[in-house]
Amino acid sequence: MSILNKKATIVELTGSTWRATVSDRGATDGTANLYGTTPKWVTTSKRLVDPEVLRKPKAILAKARNYLRGESPGEADGKFIPGGLPPWDGKGGYILPNALNETVVRNLGAFQSAFEDAVQELAAVLPAAIDAARTENGQLFSDTDYGTVEELLSRYTFGVKFTTIPDAGDVRVEASKAFVEALASSLEEQSRRKLHEVTSHAVKTVVDVATHLASALSGYSDEPGKRGASPFRDSTVDKVRDLVGILPALNVTGDAKIEQARQDLLLAVGNRSAKQLRADAEDREAVAKNLTAVADNLTNIFGSD
Repeated sequence: MSILNKKATIVELTGSTWRATVSDRGATDGTANLYGTTPKWVTTSKRLVDPEVLRKPKAILAKARNYLRGESPGEADGKFIPGGLPPWDGKGGYILPNALNETVVRNLGAFQSAFEDAVQELAAVLPAAIDAARTENGQLFSDTDYGTVEELLSRYTFGVKFTTIPDAGDVRVEASKAFVEALASSLEEQSRRKLHEVTSHAVKTVVDVATHLASALSGYSDEPGKRGASPFRDSTVDKVRDLVGILPALNVTGDAKIEQARQDLLLAVGNRSAKQLRADAEDREAVAKNLTAVADNLTNIFGSD
């Protein structure tokens, strides 16, 4: 059994919303006539309701997806996954270390609840939004573009799927010995490759987070009139601290060099707040130097890829 199979699973977030736009032949012909062309060269779409009415569910789904990428905070705890989860296949699957399972499941569950609440809110206002389209967009309005409210709401979905990571030891097929051995070998190679990618992801996350804060600290000036030129937010410091807490989970191989980098990050930032760093130029310079050293050391050890 591979390390990944024992220490991680694959998580995939699936979801959909109603786009509420359709191409319209009449509008297309009108646009073509306006610009002296034909529908061969232009297609015009129309909105079926005011986009603002549909904004909330779409925004929540986007935040949930971005949470897995490390670009939005969790809905339950308000914390980021620094660097995001390592991608599994580039098609929406992510490698979820078991040590992060409870946290990620809780946040995705909170996103799903918020999404479902937003859909219920939409259900209450959608009939009025369609009526508004009928009134304000009369020449282009057509009942056949809509269907029932229930049918429109059925297009809103939010699902979370967990699957085990394929492992050579799990091959159970009735086939020739050569085929089974080839399949097992392929899975072993996939596991080795993904394990390398997970390690590279952890290293890149440390380098990116450390470099970003070091750059922010070096570029900040507390001189009057210059304080807003290169500001850094509290979250820039918080992300380093979040990474210190989450890195043991991302370091699924238990690589000692990555663990050392985690301890060095903790030592570099300590319990300093962004406010304290803004107020002390000497300390900012020292912290920036130490963070740069952490990033450079990892890059020298693992390379830049």
